[in-house]
This record gives sequence, structure tokens and C-alpha cells, in this order.
Amino acid sequence: MNSKFRFLLPICLGICCLMAVMDLSAKAIEDLNEKIKDYEYVGHFSEGLAVVKKEGKIGFIDKSGELVIPMKWEAGRIDDVKFFKGRCVIPETKSTKAYLIDKKGNELCSGISITATDFNGDWNVVRNKSIMYVYHEEGGHSVYFLGKESIQKIDQLENDKVLVALNIDYNTPGVENGYNNYAFTLENLCGEVVGVEKLEEKYGYQYVPSVNCSHDGVGLVMLLNKKTNKYGIVDQKGNVVVPFQYDNKIVLYYGLLLEFICFRLETDMGERLFPIYCNVYKDGHLLYEKLPFFLVDLAQSGMFVFDATSIADWCEKLEITENDFPFPASIEKSKMIDESGKEVSRFRLGKNYLRRVEGNVWQLENEGGNLVYPNRFSLPSRHRDGVRMEDSKTYEQLYLADDGNTIDGSFTEYVVAGLVKMTDKFPQGTYPLCYYKSNLSEEDNRLNCHYTKIGWENTINVRQPNGSKLLPYDVDEVSYFSDGLLRLRVGKRYFFVDKKGKGMIEM
Repeated sequence: MNSKFRFLLPICLGICCLMAVMDLSAKAIEDLNEKIKDYEYVGHFSEGLAVVKKEGKIGFIDKSGELVIPMKWEAGRIDDVKFFKGRCVIPETKSTKAYLIDKKGNELCSGISITATDFNGDWNVVRNKSIMYVYHEEGGHSVYFLGKESIQKIDQLENDKVLVALNIDYNTPGVENGYNNYAFTLENLCGEVVGVEKLEEKYGYQYVPSVNCSHDGVGLVMLLNKKTNKYGIVDQKGNVVVPFQYDNKIVLYYGLLLEFICFRLETDMGERLFPIYCNVYKDGHLLYEKLPFFLVDLAQSGMFVFDATSIADWCEKLEITENDFPFPASIEKSKMIDESGKEVSRFRLGKNYLRRVEGNVWQLENEGGNLVYPNRFSLPSRHRDGVRMEDSKTYEQLYLADDGNTIDGSFTEYVVAGLVKMTDKFPQGTYPLCYYKSNLSEEDNRLNCHYTKIGWENTINVRQPNGSKLLPYDVDEVSYFSDGLLRLRVGKRYFFVDKKGKGMIEM
């Protein structure tokens, strides 16, 4: 061979090898589909394995289609049976126990039922560690923290309940609808890791369910010190964030502390508290006193609207008069406050502003008050420099950016996560393959938002980013990309394709 062409040999060999890999990849998917054709059910691939069912038993296959974990368990609910952090929960049936298994099929523990957070990768996520309850046949349950490499039994919580509280943060990408669960160990408050019952019975602190929000995503929870009858707020470890010095329930949103003054109503079920008005503090100092009760959903987004119209509704509903409850005159006037505690007439959204017209009707305007988006809209939530909204004229659920551009609301989480741009165009009537799933890889999530679903029931197809159909014929079910493969169903048969549609079965 001429020496001047010798350098091309490695390149040619590399291209040939790459083509062979691509062909093998396509053939491998076809072989996979052939091997799984007789299963009654095939799940999504997760961490390289997928659950399969036949004759009432389930096991797991790898991507070659080989059965690598034998079919020895019964399971009725298998739609969400998948591996997470190297483990999988096999749900119980009427006649069998539940099991936690590893990727070799070893049964790590069992019980009459097992629940574990964040295995599905949706909103039920506990940062850093999953919580697992194993309920025993003889009664009671054990509690575990599931780390990436470990399973830690919490002996102090035997037969007690872990304190798991809901926080809301619309600014964290990948948090479904802004909801995030946090586990509280409280060792710095009590000197040991405790559960809900031990926290109250031994240490005198009662967990008060409430939605606590912090823009930096740190988990917070409100407790009542039953010895002093004062409320305070602590973090996951039990460090005191707000001292136990408040007579009424409190909540912390973006650095502003809101104290609720409630009407106490005696019912057959005991005393019930109905919040009527509130006080606002910042850094321990009282900023505003006796304001009308605020719109909770907006406060969770960092916008504080104290709505006077809510008072009349409460009075009518509870049949309250001034003789029953001392209404201060200040609650008859609405007020809006930003995160700094300053009273405002509108809220900044990026380079423009959100103005409240009335109730939950808003408009987007610029510095001079001119409309940036032509229609008024309702405002369920806010994300960074955009809002999830419903157009008052078209009734469409949209995501509205601060510059006035909109996109279908089903893409909201993908926009917040940076996987979809507001300038991306999707054909009318198409939808993402699924909502953003935090347990999937970035590439899987990218495919699931840029490959869109068209049609319904047995006339479903998938449109590629270039607008063309991915599949040569319609199918009965389209799932989503997981581990790089898209699961489909025609009739009773399941099969997989890659992002180029390779692996299709003949019809």
C-alpha cells in the first residue's frame, strides 16, 4: 500500500466497525423483540433490566432479551415495577408477600407489604435518600433509608413513622409540579434520630402538617413545642430555623414568615382552625400586622397577595359575625408584597411584570404598562422567568415566558429543566411522550420531549423532531424512552424501538 494512503486504514476500519455496531444494534433490538413476543407483559428498561410476566409469574430480562432473573414471583401491580439504585420492590398479592430484590434476584427483605419513596421517579422524591417501610406479618413495621450503596435500618424508628413533609419549590427543575418530599431525622433537636411518635411522646414536639416553602430547596417543617405551646420551624436535622416563640401556626416562604390568626370552631370532630388573617415578619421583625389571608399557591411561587375578598367568603361559609370573631379593619384592603417584603402593585417576571387584574386574573406588561401578551390569564404557578397559565380566551394550558412567548403547558417541566427552548416549534396536536421524570437520564428526558405523541387509543404514532412519523404504522400504545429504548404495544404484543425506529416488528 502506498505510504501516503496508509493513514486512511485506521479511519476506514473505524467506519466499518461503527457501521457494524449500528447494524448489530438494530439487529439486537429485533432479536430482543423476537424473544419477548410471548410474554403477557413487558415493562420499561431501567438500569438495564425490564420486568416480564408469563403465566402469572414475573422475572427480569436484560437488553438481549435473556431472562437473567428467573420468573418466581407473583405480582398483580407491575406497571411501576422497575429497578432504582440497584433495587426493586416486588408488590404483594392476596396470597404472597412483598419483596425487595437486588439486580441478581437476591431477596434482601420481605413483608406483607413494602413501600419505598422515589422508585417511580415522579413527585414522591426524598432528596439523597429513599425511605422504605417494611410491614411485618406479625404486626408493626421496620423503617430503612436507602442510599445509593447502602440499606440502613433505623432502629430508633422501629414501629414508628418517619417524619416526611411536603415542601413546594417551583424553581427547581425536575420537581414534578413543584412538589418535593423531605425526610426529617431531627437528631440535632432531640439528640437522636426520631420518628413522629417518639418526637412527641419523649421530647414534647408535635409535628404540624403544613406546606413549607424555601426558594433554595432546603426542607423545612413546622413543630409545636407542647411544653410552651409555641410554634417554630426546623430543618431536616432538627436545627432551629425559626425560634419557638409564636402563638399561632407559621409558615416560611422565601424568607418571609407568615403567622396565621385563626377562627376556632368547635365541631363533632373536635376543634378546627380556620385562618382568617395573618402577620408578616422578616428576620424576626414584624413588617405588616393583621393582613387578610394570602393566596397560598402564589406565595409558593414567591408572590404574596393578601386578598380581602376571601374574608367575606369565609364569613359566609362559617356563618361568622363580628360578635364571633374580632375582624380588624385592615383586612378589608388587599395588599401585595414581594420577596423582599416591599409593598408592590405588580410583580417582576424577568424583564417584564405580572399585574393582578382581579381574583386570579392576570396580565403580562412591560415597564410602561403596555401588554406583552395580549390576553389575560389565570395563574396556577410560576417557574423562574415564566409562568404556567390558562389563557382566558382560548382556555389553553400554556407556559408563558417573560418575553410573551408561549408553549404548550405539557412542556413546562422540560422548559424549566432547559431541555426545551421557547423557540422550539412542535406540530399542533402533539404532546411529549410523558411528563419530565427525574429518575430518567437527561438523554431519555430529551427524547421524551422532542419525540411527540400523536393520536389516541389504537391510532397512536410518534413524530420525530424533524416532523416525520417515527413508526411505519399506528400502534395501540406508546410509552416513553427509558434506557434509550421506546416501549410500544400492538394488540397484546410488546416491543421496543430506538430513536430511529429500528426494531419495528412486521404487521
